[in-house]
Amino acid sequence: MAKRKKRIPKKGDRVAVLGQNGTFVVSSVDRVIENVLVKMIGHDFALDAIPWGALTYLDQLDSSSENALRIARESTENK
Repeated sequence: MAKRKKRIPKKGDRVAVLGQNGTFVVSSVDRVIENVLVKMIGHDFALDAIPWGALTYLDQLDSSSENALRIARESTENK
């Protein structure tokens, strides 16, 4: 069975976190224990020690998902 290639997160990656609502940005990466610190975009909220496997990278969305993300971002920025 082929082994799935695991993406290593980078500071500044836009991500979704399993079990959390909202869009986050990676603010620090711990390569030893494979965890990240993420901060919610547009809010003063952060999550620490998030395993890499709980991340969905938002820079690879299809066009309809990108449009939905843009609309959500614009609605939160206008508040």
